[in-house]
Amino acid sequence: MTLDELKAERERVLARRNSLVSRVGVGERSVQYDLSLADKVLADLERRISSLEKRGPRRRILVSASKGL
Repeated sequence: MTLDELKAERERVLARRNSLVSRVGVGERSVQYDLSLADKVLADLERRISSLEKRGPRRRILVSASKGL
């Protein structure tokens, strides 16, 4: 994935995580959801983005030769 794709994916996951509810209650019953998977995905995306941003520009070396070497 490119850097722009990773940043877009991070924004999608972050928006999805922020829209999730960690605790739901109805009457006397309540359920608590674990959001650690979303946190792990965000941490992985952050790691991959930072590794791509630290990388310098790629250089291309072109070698050419003529017939009279």
